[in-house]
Amino acid sequence: LRYYAPVTMGRKVIKDTEISGCPVRAGEQTLVTFPAANHDPAAFENPEEFQIDRARNRHVAFGLGVHRCVGSNLARLDVLVALQEWLRAFPNYSLDPKRETGWANGQVRGPRNIPLLLNR
Repeated sequence: LRYYAPVTMGRKVIKDTEISGCPVRAGEQTLVTFPAANHDPAAFENPEEFQIDRARNRHVAFGLGVHRCVGSNLARLDVLVALQEWLRAFPNYSLDPKRETGWANGQVRGPRNIPLLLNR
């Protein structure tokens, strides 16, 4: 989720401010780009590397502060169980090199299909 955060969120600006030198006025909309925050070199060592066992991994893919997703811990457990069951059922799988993964862009981004070869 740190490497490829699938969600961005719009927020209404509540007071005049400046973001990276760009003035933003109260009442305007801005887009919180969690994917960009998760690749911040000030927060992550080698942010462009995918490291599944990254020790320091305080990403914001589930939001942060009062806007943090209340289901984030359940989602992490779901992914853990799904991966364990997948690897038990298909211990020897690979990406199909003859087909491309389809992607969707927008506020909710991610793969729409992942062509796999399931070798049992």
